[in-house]
Amino acid sequence: MLLRNQESKFMYRNILLSIVLSIVVTLLVSSTILYVNFDNIALKQVYESDSNSLLQTSQEIRTITETATSLSFQIYRDFVISKLLFYDKPDIYDVQGSMAQLNLYRLAMPFIDSIYVYNGDSQLFYVSSNNFQSGIQTKATLGDPSMVNILDHFQDYIPFLPIPRSFTPNDVGSPQATQVGIYSYLCYDAINLNNSLNSAVVVNISESFFNKSLKNIVNNRSSDEFIINKEGLLISTDGTNPVLTNYADKSYIQKIIANAAAPGYLVDKVTDTKSLITYTAPDSLGWRYVRITPYTIITKEIKSMRTKTIYISLSILLAGLLISLVMSKRLFDPIDKVIRSLKTLEIEKRDHLQILRQNFLRNIMMGRDVYHPQALQSKLSYFGSKIMISHPAMMLMVKMDRYEENNRTFKDQLPLLRYAIMNICTEICSPLFHAEGIDMGDDHIVMLLSAKEADFQWECDVFIDMLHNMQASIASFIKLSVSMTVSPLQDEAAQCFTLYKQLLEASYHRLFRGHGCIIWSDEIMAYRTKEYKFPSQKEKQLVDSLMTGDSEEAELIYLDIVRETALYPYTVVHLAISHLTLTVNNVLTTINRNNALAFPLFLDGAVASLTHVETIDEINCQFTDLFKQLQKKLDEKRSSKHVELIKKMNDIIDRDYANQNLSLNSIADELAMSSIYISRLYKQHTMVAITDVIQDVRMNKSKDLLLRTALSVAEIAEKTGFTSDSYFYRLFKKYNGITPNDFRKQLKFESTLIQKGIEEG
Repeated sequence: MLLRNQESKFMYRNILLSIVLSIVVTLLVSSTILYVNFDNIALKQVYESDSNSLLQTSQEIRTITETATSLSFQIYRDFVISKLLFYDKPDIYDVQGSMAQLNLYRLAMPFIDSIYVYNGDSQLFYVSSNNFQSGIQTKATLGDPSMVNILDHFQDYIPFLPIPRSFTPNDVGSPQATQVGIYSYLCYDAINLNNSLNSAVVVNISESFFNKSLKNIVNNRSSDEFIINKEGLLISTDGTNPVLTNYADKSYIQKIIANAAAPGYLVDKVTDTKSLITYTAPDSLGWRYVRITPYTIITKEIKSMRTKTIYISLSILLAGLLISLVMSKRLFDPIDKVIRSLKTLEIEKRDHLQILRQNFLRNIMMGRDVYHPQALQSKLSYFGSKIMISHPAMMLMVKMDRYEENNRTFKDQLPLLRYAIMNICTEICSPLFHAEGIDMGDDHIVMLLSAKEADFQWECDVFIDMLHNMQASIASFIKLSVSMTVSPLQDEAAQCFTLYKQLLEASYHRLFRGHGCIIWSDEIMAYRTKEYKFPSQKEKQLVDSLMTGDSEEAELIYLDIVRETALYPYTVVHLAISHLTLTVNNVLTTINRNNALAFPLFLDGAVASLTHVETIDEINCQFTDLFKQLQKKLDEKRSSKHVELIKKMNDIIDRDYANQNLSLNSIADELAMSSIYISRLYKQHTMVAITDVIQDVRMNKSKDLLLRTALSVAEIAEKTGFTSDSYFYRLFKKYNGITPNDFRKQLKFESTLIQKGIEEG
């Protein structure tokens, strides 16, 4: 470590000495060169300064020109103002609205002096002005007589280019009006059959605004600035001569005109004063910007600059030597810290580059950021991506199957799994494509596949084999099943970034195709052209099956309705499931109300979980389980009702057994039910006929009376509901094998024996 530090200090000392020596030599050489060539250098510096200032002014005036041109064209195309241009006699309301619009245009841009709208049919001017009369003017009353001459000879002027001119306004309010300098922009596109203007818009900018732009040039040398055209005419006033004064006879102007295409500078006499004349190249209007600076001012600056340069050079040299000597021993540690910091930053940048790259691609995919293809290519190159925007490309969405289960199993390791999937897919498709994986979070990633060759030829079988290879490799290495959704091949990779939502919608059809499927998004998008009609008749059959508790039939009808939606967009599936959920819930409500059930309405969860389920079986199970539970509840309810009904029938028999009219029909009438129905129901639940029960009850009651009372057999037969004593005799003997009298005697004898046994005991 010590040796390394000594080597570092030695190297730093050598570098420091080299820098000091370089500074000294550089200062000496540069000072000498500057001192010897100061005149030329100073002139060039002044020229560059003046040239930059003039170019800045040129840019400002060109901007004004472009704005005025755009404004004149906009006014010409304005629907409100077009009534002034093309209507021979617009009504007063149109005129007022149009003039208000003109005033708004003029007031919106402070450099506009006035706006003329000319109607060739009525030969009227509609004027919005700052300085002279506004309103409707004829050619004779227009306060700008030179504009009338321009419109009469409009062929001599180029539309949308500034026309410099000066005129004396015919303003009755100002009889001593002075001459006005102005720049006009003429806009027209329609000519009458007599070769005159049909309509025109003129935007005027005052000369004072141009002069103000010239005066805004940074000028510390008391210089004069003006503009000339290619013929040498003065375009802006120089303070002594008006606009359009001919300067072509001046010697320095002739030299400028001779250098027709390039900027430059020259030294010449201007009004007997030696001056530096700086000029620009002709701009798009053919104008040249000229600045004249007296040479005495420049010479004074040169002398001052020479002296200052010498002092500054010596001061810098001495200060540099002193600072180098003082700081040489102290700079090593800060430099070392900077180097270590730079290395640390480099490591952090490398670590975070992947995160930045993912965020960039994810924002593009989600439509949050939009880039021009060239800018997008530059950005991808910056992140080290090999994607070629101009090459054919496609998108591949890879979804993890059984995501909720994997989320519980792997938890925080899911980002690592998605990264592993991207690496596997990138490696497998590398022979044909440059791949860029994008982690979209949750259960899926997106692969942007850009062909390596610009003339890439699509081979479907090869690509499908590649997809199966990806699925097999992912299952082998990270033990995951994935489903894939593939976009159509695009002519350029830039077009793929708009396909994410299409892929996402298509991927939902895993619902019907199952885990491990491969979905082609263009096939799913074709479903959008099909019109879906909900099968109302099948829905009615489903309701009937549920109301009768036939869960098997209800399940078949439900599955048939859901299977039909597989050939329609995912929204149809969602709406169909929602519709079925509402229908089933309504049926449950009705059944609860009619049968006094407390059946839970939990099908709302089916719709809520639709965006999270992966296969349709998960939804189907919710419905079919509900159907079976409903059938079970209804069966239990029916069984309970039957037991209660049989008890009512037994109560009626116990109550009315002595009534000779008691029969199956009388019981059915009292219960307001069908005798056939209650007879079959009673037999199914008790295994005996209701008529046999009536006879059994009567027979048991008669036995009781024979044992406990001294009533005659005829009286007992009457009290137990038999129609005659002879019928009672026959029936009693048939049931018990003995007659009623013998039964009574036998019971009394047995009772006597029992009593005697008790007494003896």
